Amino acid sequence: MADASKWKFRGEGNACLVLVNNEEKMVYRLAKATHWGKGHLCTNAKSKVDRIHEEMQLVVNYMKNVMQPLLTPNFVVLPELRLLGDRLTEEAEHQIKAHRPAQRKGKDVEHSTIDPTTLSALVMPDLCYVRDTTASNKQCTSPTLSVEIKPKKAFMHVHDTLKLKSEEKTQVCKFCMHQRLKAKEGQWTVTSRYCPLDLFSGNKQRMKQALLSLAETPQNNLRICQDGEEIHGAWNKEDLSEVLEEFFGSSHNGLNNGLHKQHKLIQIFLDLVLEALLFVPVDNDYLPFELSTASSHTVQYCLNSRYRPDVNTDFNECDSLPSGCVLERIFSTQKLDGLDIDGILPVYQKLNKYISESPALRNKLSMDGPYTEDEWLHICTEHSHDDDDDDDDDDDDDLIIEESLPSMVSKVKKFLISKTVQDCSIMVALQRVPDNVNEDTIGQHLKDVCGRTFRFSVSIVDLDPKPFCKIPKYLEQDEQIVRAYREACGGEFSGRIDDT
Repeated sequence: MADASKWKFRGEGNACLVLVNNEEKMVYRLAKATHWGKGHLCTNAKSKVDRIHEEMQLVVNYMKNVMQPLLTPNFVVLPELRLLGDRLTEEAEHQIKAHRPAQRKGKDVEHSTIDPTTLSALVMPDLCYVRDTTASNKQCTSPTLSVEIKPKKAFMHVHDTLKLKSEEKTQVCKFCMHQRLKAKEGQWTVTSRYCPLDLFSGNKQRMKQALLSLAETPQNNLRICQDGEEIHGAWNKEDLSEVLEEFFGSSHNGLNNGLHKQHKLIQIFLDLVLEALLFVPVDNDYLPFELSTASSHTVQYCLNSRYRPDVNTDFNECDSLPSGCVLERIFSTQKLDGLDIDGILPVYQKLNKYISESPALRNKLSMDGPYTEDEWLHICTEHSHDDDDDDDDDDDDDLIIEESLPSMVSKVKKFLISKTVQDCSIMVALQRVPDNVNEDTIGQHLKDVCGRTFRFSVSIVDLDPKPFCKIPKYLEQDEQIVRAYREACGGEFSGRIDDT
């Protein structure tokens, strides 16, 4: 810790602050004082230090035993839990003062953001760089551009049996409705033009529109970094043209200077990102759990999408996501939840009542860990077909409690898994390969329209478990989102809302 220059603030969420060690190219996630060590996941730890360590261990176990099997090791890099010295906490606080975003400074949080008792951190490779570290790729010294995308919920629940309480939720996606609540609360000055349903559509035209919309209005859903330094995001919108000129090299197929050249370079770059998102790894046979695939579901269209389809477009015959690509894995895992908050709340209430009457059952059912494959994956897949069977029994509480406890547990756990993946982020890292390097030695790579070669990696991060007790809060937020959207509609739902 003597050399503070090797540490840099990377970002923060509600639960963690992230520092990067530039020398090691490793990322450290540190516990924030307002979130960890409260005992909501662990109740038998001897001290707050122990609780924080145990809670972080639960995150590692959840990623290893639940997220990685579902999303595959191709995309999920497991963190390592490390014990730290006190000075790292001091350095973290120093970094906060210099680099903390204005949005976070305005939140009602303690000045000492990192819990002073924190002696643990989740440590993993800096995924702003391409993961492959083979000797041949050390020849690549060109800058690395990384794109972090928080894609959010990829679909709308529309099944008639769900008894959805609002018509809006069957025609407008959650993200687009949520924008109205964020505008009402003053979180962002400009409404996002992005729609998740476009990104997950499998239609390249729609997907490109989604990426362009993210670049135009990134909010906290897009961040572009060069060698780990943010160059484009909610709080830092540098001119990308100079960065992309260096990234692509001197040859631009005779493009003239000016806006046309800048626009073309951004288009070429986003095309590369899109190809990375659609790339299916060679070892795509690691699918131990059968999930609903993107191709088996009708592609949906959100009324607030900026994409304008051709009048002859038939959304029942749109392209589908390639099985095994990162977007398909995320989509399919999110689809584990077939009930949405409207459908899961009564199940949660009945299950919670049963647990309150038999407290020992909470640990037995492992609702908040331990996260093992048996208790979290197998129970979800064993009862994957029970959702429809239980619809007729919703009015018979005794029958559900007595005969369908495993099914209830499965439904709630699948809902929580889906919520985790709805909040995940995708990391795409790209680096130009010199023309004199043999392509057979560089591993997975892409080519742009000009024939230039780029090595790349795709990873999924932000995969922490969601606590069982948070389900009522999801309902409260959902109701606020719908209410704000209705207010933006003038009190009566009539479809799309155009920004002014």
